[in-house]
Amino acid sequence: MRLYISADIEGIVGVVSRDHLTPEGFEYERARDWMTDTVVAACEEAHDNGVEEIVLSDSHGNGQSIKIERLPDYVQIVRSWPRPLMMMQGIEVGTFAGAMLIGYHAGASHMGGVLSHTIGGTAFHEIRINGKVVPEAGINAATAGDFGIPVILASGDDVAMQEISEHLGDIVTVPVKWAYGTRSARSLTPNAAHEKLRAGVKTALSQIGSMQPLVIEKPVLEITFRNRLPAEFLSYLKFVERTDGYTIRYQADDMVDVSKFIMFVLGFNSQLTF
Repeated sequence: MRLYISADIEGIVGVVSRDHLTPEGFEYERARDWMTDTVVAACEEAHDNGVEEIVLSDSHGNGQSIKIERLPDYVQIVRSWPRPLMMMQGIEVGTFAGAMLIGYHAGASHMGGVLSHTIGGTAFHEIRINGKVVPEAGINAATAGDFGIPVILASGDDVAMQEISEHLGDIVTVPVKWAYGTRSARSLTPNAAHEKLRAGVKTALSQIGSMQPLVIEKPVLEITFRNRLPAEFLSYLKFVERTDGYTIRYQADDMVDVSKFIMFVLGFNSQLTF
C-alpha cells in the first residue's frame, strides 16, 4: 500500500507566529524540527499499519522546511518550487490508497484560525471554486480527486479541522492546538501531538476502504486578490475574465488545470513591481 502526505507548517503543534514561518524568525529552526518530527510520527505509524511507501510533499514556504535526513527510507520527498500541482505534487506518480494533509490551517477569509491564509498569503484574499469559498485543503483534496485518491486525514488547529470537515465530510481530523487568534493558540506539546496523530493515522488507515475522493467536474476558479494589479494584468489574457476590481474568473478543464493556473498566477504575481 502507498500513501501520499502533503505537509504544511502553520498547523503544526506550537507554531503560532511569523517567527515560525521564515528563516529570519528566531524560532524557525525549532518549527522545522516540530514539523519534521510530526511528519516522521505520521510516516512511522502508517508504516506500522501496512503502508510500504510514502510520497511526501514539503509544502511550506520555499518547500525545503522538512529535514530530510530524519525521514525513514520508505519515504520519498517533493521539495522546492515551482510545481504544476503545487502542494500535491507527486500524487500523479503511481497509485495511492489515500492522502493525508498534515499541519494545515484555515482559509484566508475565515474569521478564525492560526495564521490563516489561502496558498499565497500576501497575494490572495479568497479563492472560490464553482462559487464556493475553498481553503487550501479543499483545493488539494479536489486535486487528489482528479486521480481518484481520497483524503483520509487532516491535522492542524481546531478551526482548520472544522473548516476541512465542512468541505471533506467524515474524514479523520486531528486538532493539535486551539486558536485564540491569528497569532495565538493553546497547543499540545510535541510528544502529546504525535501520540494523538499516531492514533488518528491508525484510525484513518483502518477505514480507508470506505473513503471516497472529492471530485469536482468542470471547475470554475475565481481568485480575489489583495491588490488590484494582478486582476488587471491577468484580464489581458483572453481566457481570463475580470469580474470586479480585485477578482478574476477562469474556466478550468479539471482540478489539475486549476492547480497549474494558480501556480502560474503565484509566479506572475511575485514578479509585479509596479
